[in-house]
Amino acid sequence: MRFHSQTGATLAEAAVATGIAALAIGAALGVAGPAVRRLAPDPRDQALGRFAAGQLAIARDILKYDGSSIAPNAIATTVPMPGGTPLSVALRVDVRIADGATTVTVTATSGDRAQTRTALVAARAPRPGSTIAPAALVAAPTGAP
Repeated sequence: MRFHSQTGATLAEAAVATGIAALAIGAALGVAGPAVRRLAPDPRDQALGRFAAGQLAIARDILKYDGSSIAPNAIATTVPMPGGTPLSVALRVDVRIADGATTVTVTATSGDRAQTRTALVAARAPRPGSTIAPAALVAAPTGAP
C-alpha cells in the first residue's frame, strides 16, 4: 500500500475553501438583507395610507350632498397590522369650503409616520328624495316657425 504525502492536504484545502466561501456568502447576505428591507415599503406606511384612503372615501360620500357637513375633528383609534399588534393611530379630518368647492383632507398619524389623503368635491348633489325647483321659468315660444 502506497501513501502520498499530499492526500490529507486536499481535504484540508477543500474545508478551508468552503469556510472562506461560507464567510463571503454570509457577509454578502448580511449587507443585502438590510438594503432589501430599506427598499421595501414600510408596512406601517402602507397601513396608514390604506386607512386614510378609506376614511377619505367615507368623508367624500358624506359631503357629496347639499347641506351635509363634517366638523373638523381628531380621534384616536387602531389599525390592524398584518401579522402583528394593531397600530395606534391619530386620525384628523379637515374640511374647507372655498369658491363653491369642498376640500377634504384626512391625515393618519402614528408616531413619526403620517399619511395624508385629499379630495375635492367640486359640486354637491341634492339630497335623495328632495324636489328640485327650476331656477327660472322660460317663456314659451310665440308662434310656429
